Amino acid sequence: MKTRQLFAAAGLMLATSLASANVEYTFYADGVTESYAQQGMATFSFANDGSSLAITLTDTVSPTAAIQSEISGLNFALTFAPATISLTSVSAAQLIDCTNASSPCPSGSGTSPYGWGATSSGNSFSLGAGFDGTTFAYQPFGIVNQNYISLASGGALATPSNNPLLVGPVTFNFALTGLQFAPEVNSVVFAFGDPEFVAASIPEPESLALVAVGLLAAGWIGRRKYRRT
Repeated sequence: MKTRQLFAAAGLMLATSLASANVEYTFYADGVTESYAQQGMATFSFANDGSSLAITLTDTVSPTAAIQSEISGLNFALTFAPATISLTSVSAAQLIDCTNASSPCPSGSGTSPYGWGATSSGNSFSLGAGFDGTTFAYQPFGIVNQNYISLASGGALATPSNNPLLVGPVTFNFALTGLQFAPEVNSVVFAFGDPEFVAASIPEPESLALVAVGLLAAGWIGRRKYRRT
């Protein structure tokens, strides 16, 4: 009887975690174009009911010293398209202006969403800097690593048209409607610089909900083994 009660309590706890857990996917980009490293990480965090999405972009080129190494956009697809998706806010670790080639660069000016915007076509979505309501210029407000170097040479972070810059990690918050659960993410492509596009690796979902399911399955198997013995 005690065993059954323990499993019932565990099941209730797991069901509660399933109802409230976020569903997360993490993608990585790794490329080189004309000797410039292009590396980044994108984490998609959905509310379990599909009502919101937070995308966190981190430039992993350390130190970031060239415009072609900054993250300037992201393309992705969802298995189920929401009825509406709207970018509500952008949060950066720091806002800098490297126009004068000083390092560290002084604070830049600008407010959320820092010139970023999003477009959609069916299940496909594009997020990018330099958004004019229709298209992306991919500058300014590209994302650099917390470890960056501003140089005066051509193609460096000091290029005036690319400034100000965002220091990552940078989180983009979206409100979604028309979904009842979190969709899967696929076809992720990073945009770097002006831009160069780098396809991301395919991840496994990293959600608390999946961990809960695994624990529940492990408990059920353990109970069956105990009953047999």
